[in-house]
Amino acid sequence: MEIENIVDVENLMLRFYTYEGIVEALDGVNLHIKPNEILGVVGETGCGKSVTSLAILGIVMPPGRIENGKIIINVNGKQIDILKLHEEAIRKIRGKDISMVFQEPRAYLNPVYTVFDQISEVLIEHRKQEFINRALQTLKNQPKKSTITNFYISIYEKWSKNPNSLLIRFLSKIPILRRFQNPFKKELRKEVVQLLKSLGMADPERVADSYPHELSGGMAQRVVIAMALACNPTLLICDEPTTNLDVTVQAQILELIRALRAKFKSSILYITHDLGVIAELCERVAVMYAGNVVELAPVIELFKNPLHPYTRALLESIPRPGQPFKSIPGIVPSLINPPKGCRFNERCNYAMDICYKIKPKFIKVKEDHFVACHLYGE
Repeated sequence: MEIENIVDVENLMLRFYTYEGIVEALDGVNLHIKPNEILGVVGETGCGKSVTSLAILGIVMPPGRIENGKIIINVNGKQIDILKLHEEAIRKIRGKDISMVFQEPRAYLNPVYTVFDQISEVLIEHRKQEFINRALQTLKNQPKKSTITNFYISIYEKWSKNPNSLLIRFLSKIPILRRFQNPFKKELRKEVVQLLKSLGMADPERVADSYPHELSGGMAQRVVIAMALACNPTLLICDEPTTNLDVTVQAQILELIRALRAKFKSSILYITHDLGVIAELCERVAVMYAGNVVELAPVIELFKNPLHPYTRALLESIPRPGQPFKSIPGIVPSLINPPKGCRFNERCNYAMDICYKIKPKFIKVKEDHFVACHLYGE
């Protein structure tokens, strides 16, 4: 029996309507992510890697608009099309079933809140009921219960039945009664500290009380990863998480991602420019060019037998000792007025007349190896 994919992106088309013209950012992207795999996405700057990942999260930055396609997410065995959901339904999935680690962690950490505040916000949004129940159980397990403890138990029993209770909101506004939340916050803190500890963070208690400016680059990235993993997501998207980190910290983060995949059984979509990282970390790789996925294959197959001319040129451009550097001729086309047919035609050594007229279909050439090129298929 074939295992269902975690994510299926089919013919995704996204446009940005700007004053300069319509930017055809994604022009029929096709991707699928299998359970418990690391899929790498590689390509030049501006090819659509980050836009695709944000679309999977249901985020389209204005003035962007999705014109066509499907993004099917497998949530607990149920197939859901992200593009058909309203914002409130997407918010329940985002951060819980799909999470993202961004390129620059400090840009996504609020400078005026502690690490505990920011990670616990994710836990409260998606796992609030669990921590109310934990706090209630801790209160009930106390051997000697004071009057105030019994008062807290009665409040938590009501809170457990209705996590969004107006009574609780009212009580939390009164400073002298706000202490009833202490058991709840203690349970949250235990979880935050445990998360930081599982990510190899030294002195997690201190880090939980730290502000973003007090963290190094590697520590800040680990905090963002902790936020992303707080709800054990089915899919973790990593958008170049090792950029601007030194080589040793990069190696630690990559090793951490590999270990987390084994521990949490999540699928990972890993976006990078570095083919060395792709070779070391990923099982399959998608090569993107100018808003299209031009090739999708297992990593070993792609390195041994690249089919698309762009993939071949990309691999040939890797610097090698004792050999002259070989670059890809030409420049990346403008997506406001992209070439007709295949978008790589102006830089391709194998371009034919059909390449300038008709866009190639994304076809299966062999087992788990897909390519969009007129050199293959019919």
